[in-house]
Amino acid sequence: MRYWAQLDGNTVVNIVVTGEEGASDSSLVEYGPDNPAFIGGDYVGGYFYAPQPFPSWQRSEGQWVPPVPMPSDSNVWAWDEASQSWVPLFAI
Repeated sequence: MRYWAQLDGNTVVNIVVTGEEGASDSSLVEYGPDNPAFIGGDYVGGYFYAPQPFPSWQRSEGQWVPPVPMPSDSNVWAWDEASQSWVPLFAI
């Protein structure tokens, strides 16, 4: 099986699964587990992106990146867009 994202401009509007022969529609772009497509997401610079999680996050090589890296301790963190910072949900 092969997996394709149907695009309208740069926006993924549908997911299509075909046999090994592939697809002939020029609006389809093949994707795989290392670069998955998401309906409502975008295809930019050869990468699929899920819908943007927060307005401050930027695209980088198929990932959304926050303006401040998440702390690397064992706590569970959530992004707070208003303060542009990570806040602990609970400590482990």
